[in-house]
Amino acid sequence: MNKDSVRTITGSILLLAAAVVLGLCITTFIGRIVVIDGNSMLPTLKHGDVIIAERITPRFGEIRQGDIVVLKIPELLEGKKKYAVKRVIAVGNQHVEIRDGKVFVDGTELPEDYISADETYADGSPYADMTVPGDCVYVLGDNRLPGKSRDSRTFGPVNVKRIMGKFWRRIFPF
Repeated sequence: MNKDSVRTITGSILLLAAAVVLGLCITTFIGRIVVIDGNSMLPTLKHGDVIIAERITPRFGEIRQGDIVVLKIPELLEGKKKYAVKRVIAVGNQHVEIRDGKVFVDGTELPEDYISADETYADGSPYADMTVPGDCVYVLGDNRLPGKSRDSRTFGPVNVKRIMGKFWRRIFPF
């Protein structure tokens, strides 16, 4: 091989390595593509939707009530799922109560025009009336039909350290 061929190959390898490092930095620190697996967020997000979850807000910003977040909670989910996409209903130190088919936060009924059912139930859940610990969030799926979403009604509040991203955009379907 001549010197030009070696330079071309070396340049290509360095360019490929830089692209891999840049890609890893983007997915680690800026955003990640997530494919929705399941229907717990109907009608907002459907099974098979592809979204971008930005990773900046959970690290440097503030997660707020109403945000849709991607949680890494494999031990709390069924099957081989590692991630869950849910809506933040309450943040640390807020009081959540689910009664009469409605969700109340700090005594005020949430206006939930995004849910799939008219009512939300938490029959027998020890998490239906509680104050969220300071370092946690209370999350629910938008699909409130019975048995359609494993969320804080089932497993309780989730530590904010488990939030790996905040929903930014749906990229498919367009």
